[in-house]
Amino acid sequence: MSIIIKILKIIAITSFLMIPGLDENGTPNLAFMMLCLFQFFHDIFNASTVIFWEGFIIIAIIAALVVFLISKSYKILLFSFLVLLIPLTYASGLITNYARINFWFLFTFLIFIISSIWVIILAQKKVILKRMID
Repeated sequence: MSIIIKILKIIAITSFLMIPGLDENGTPNLAFMMLCLFQFFHDIFNASTVIFWEGFIIIAIIAALVVFLISKSYKILLFSFLVLLIPLTYASGLITNYARINFWFLFTFLIFIISSIWVIILAQKKVILKRMID
């Protein structure tokens, strides 16, 4: 069951990175995250008077992705899933541009949600089975 969980985690993370934005350009999360990180580090290291602070949030999102990938506890998986879900609504423009929802957004968003919940359920079952054996 461990290999299934690892595959589902990779599917969840990949689908998270491929979710397109609903704004005018519709860039995937990966491109949006790279752009925000570039602007954040550019502003910091070039002594800019204004710093693009959304890049700092992207660092937290990357940390949540890493925690989701390496975690085995279903409680930590659930927490990191929620941490990823909250900024996803902002980054994709789901709140402001809900009328632009298309098939590709819905498909990748549902893959992320379903695979993440499936990972959490399988990790919880693994803990319950381990307790029953002990």
